[in-house]
Amino acid sequence: MLVAEVTTTDLRKTRYQVQSKDDIQKTRQGYKIETAGGESVRFSEEEVESITVVEE
Repeated sequence: MLVAEVTTTDLRKTRYQVQSKDDIQKTRQGYKIETAGGESVRFSEEEVESITVVEE
């Protein structure tokens, strides 16, 4: 199982289960993550400190 961990500029960490690294996309507006459950989550570029993908 792959997990994308998003750290925001206020240092909150949120984890999303993803099927592959391709589920994380850089868009004109920021970042888009397609979760394994089919949900689409968007973040603006300004609010994201980092995105890491780990296998669990």
